[in-house]
Amino acid sequence: MSRTELLFQMTQIIRSRDHTTAKYLSDRLNISIRTVYRYINDLSLAGVPVISQAGKGYWIDDSFNMPPIQLSEEELLALSLGSKLVKAIADPFLADASQQLLDKVEAVIPKSHQHLLYQSQLHTPKLIVEQSILENVGCIRKAIEVKQKIRLSYLDQQGAASRRTIWPLALAFWGQVWTVASWCEHRQDFRAFRIDRIESIAILKETYSDEPGKTLADFKAQQMNG
Repeated sequence: MSRTELLFQMTQIIRSRDHTTAKYLSDRLNISIRTVYRYINDLSLAGVPVISQAGKGYWIDDSFNMPPIQLSEEELLALSLGSKLVKAIADPFLADASQQLLDKVEAVIPKSHQHLLYQSQLHTPKLIVEQSILENVGCIRKAIEVKQKIRLSYLDQQGAASRRTIWPLALAFWGQVWTVASWCEHRQDFRAFRIDRIESIAILKETYSDEPGKTLADFKAQQMNG
């Protein structure tokens, strides 16, 4: 979670409770007590009227109102549609995150605009990709974030089976299918694998580094050069 998001979350937590202790904020936000003190000071310097009292904790003066986010109707509609698309094509963790984003925006925009987040004029299918495939998408996405190698059991276009160890570099959605761009140890070359053709997947403890000639930038350059 970024510093800005932590400050926002901290403000929301303190506003929602009569009194909030530093320990509660530390446990809730998974940060140290020292970091809580520093962020409380940052909020005060930014003009948030945080009040503290020994033995009680922190609270925010009732007169304080966070300024509403100034978003146009088109921007809110785009956010609504984007959230629906994420829920239709992304793994469960990102789908949950998209709903949390809507909830956060709803809490800080004018009530007259809140209905735009849940409009029904712009539709998407509820689920474009099968749930089992989306679960694999989630596993691969997390492996990409921490550069973990993956072992696949894979079926090619002709139905031939193979086992590959890959360095996952990026995910791409092509309207109906997901693919993972990767460096394939077996082929010693870049390959893009369709996730719907993966029979089984294992995230390995072994990690990879950005070696020259094997990075996402190198993959993109190869694609551009045909």
